[in-house]
Amino acid sequence: MTRVREKQELGGWLNVAILAQEELYGGQYVVKCGEAAEHGSIGVVVLESLQNHDPVWTFVSDQSNPFDQITIKGGLILVLSTSGAVLRFGAPMREARLLLPRTSIHGSNDGCL
Repeated sequence: MTRVREKQELGGWLNVAILAQEELYGGQYVVKCGEAAEHGSIGVVVLESLQNHDPVWTFVSDQSNPFDQITIKGGLILVLSTSGAVLRFGAPMREARLLLPRTSIHGSNDGCL
């Protein structure tokens, strides 16, 4: 995979528009969020190592809309979407949870990752 920058192709399969980014843990990581450039309803979150500038992981959601805000609370990173979806995680990845603003077609609005 390649580094994720605004309007850059991610690993040859997704063009991403970065809408927000935040350094984490004293400059060890940077979390970036945004949308798929070709289809704005797809949200994207990337955790990137600042030591080698490679992605640690990438999260893509077709149910969240673009992620555009990053908040750090109590050691957790909350990435918020324009539709109210929240991706909550601890870096690099202890646990992650996607909370959608309404019930999904699968009967739950809590997607544990």
